[in-house]
Order: sequence, then C-alpha cells, then structure tokens
Amino acid sequence: MIICLISGFLGSGKTTLMIDLGKRLGKRGKRVAIIVNEVGEVGVDGALIDSYGLNSVELTEGCICCSLSGSLTNTLRTVSKDFKADFVFIEPTGIALPSKINNLIRTSMVEYEDKLAICVVDAYRAEKIYREAELFFRRQIEDVDVVALNKCDLVDDAKIADVSDLLHGLNPKAQVLVTSAKRGDKIDDVENMLLARVVA
Repeated sequence: MIICLISGFLGSGKTTLMIDLGKRLGKRGKRVAIIVNEVGEVGVDGALIDSYGLNSVELTEGCICCSLSGSLTNTLRTVSKDFKADFVFIEPTGIALPSKINNLIRTSMVEYEDKLAICVVDAYRAEKIYREAELFFRRQIEDVDVVALNKCDLVDDAKIADVSDLLHGLNPKAQVLVTSAKRGDKIDDVENMLLARVVA
C-alpha cells in the first residue's frame, strides 16, 4: 500500500488533483481509497469524491493531526486490511501540518510500502498567503516531497518563477512541479512518482 498525503491551503486544488490521480490509478486497475478530513458537520469533498466512483472515508469534526488521530489510524487499518487498497490518499484540512500527519502515519503500526507527501500551492495566491501567514506557509512546505505549484494557467511566467524560487528556498529538497490540476498539466508526473513507489 502506498500512502499519499495531499496537503495545502483551502482552495489550492487538492481535491481536484486527488480525484484526477485516483481516476488515473483506477483505470490502471489499482484499488484507491481516499480519506478526507472536513472540519464541520458536512463534508462536501466526500460526496464529490464518491460521485466519481472512488472510495472515500470522511473524518469530521476535527483535524487529523489533533483529535482524530485514533480515527486516522483505524481508518488506515481498515483500508489496508478490508479494502486492500493499493493507494491511499489522505486529504487533511488546510490547517493540518504535513509533519504531524507524517508522524501519525509512522506511528500508526499500519504496514505500507512507501509514502509520498505533496503540498498543493495556489500560484495566484501563494505570495499573499506567505506574507499573511509566513510561519504556517513555511511549515506546510518544509516537510513534503513534492510541491505542486497549481493554477499556473492563471498567472504569467514571471509569477511562476518568483513563486518557484520562494518554494525552493523553503524546501530545497522538494521537487516543484508547475501544474494545472484543472487542465491536467503535469498530473502524469505525479502519477508516475506514485507508481514508481510500488514494490514489484
């Protein structure tokens, strides 16, 4: 089982990316489960994901890395043992930190082959969010393997270069992919990263 954490601020395109990846992997015959964490009583994302024929489990009323850590662990066990998922996507709330969720996964005692942490960043709003919430933005970027610089169809090349430089400065080890989840640009690169993690 490969675990893929897809984090990022609200409206960055996490759900669009995740659904696209889930459908692509499903077409390859892979079993895909999606765990979404919605704060509030109604989880819109879960219904949307289910409408695409993907399996989703919602954890509501809290943040994965805080009060629902037990639920996340139990859910991971269920999708591993009962659903026998090949790939599990975890989409936390926009306020969850990847480092905390990575720690939960490591300590969950759930067997998995590999893990990929992706942060989706809205290219149009990235610099504004960085100015307004620098520490939180920094912590979103620091602990991921890949940054999907999304919505690049809405900005010019100069803006893409500026935001890419900012992201590389915050996490020089992360691969920055210039994407448009809405148009499907570079999503095949992310899919290939996930498939490369499968033990033959």
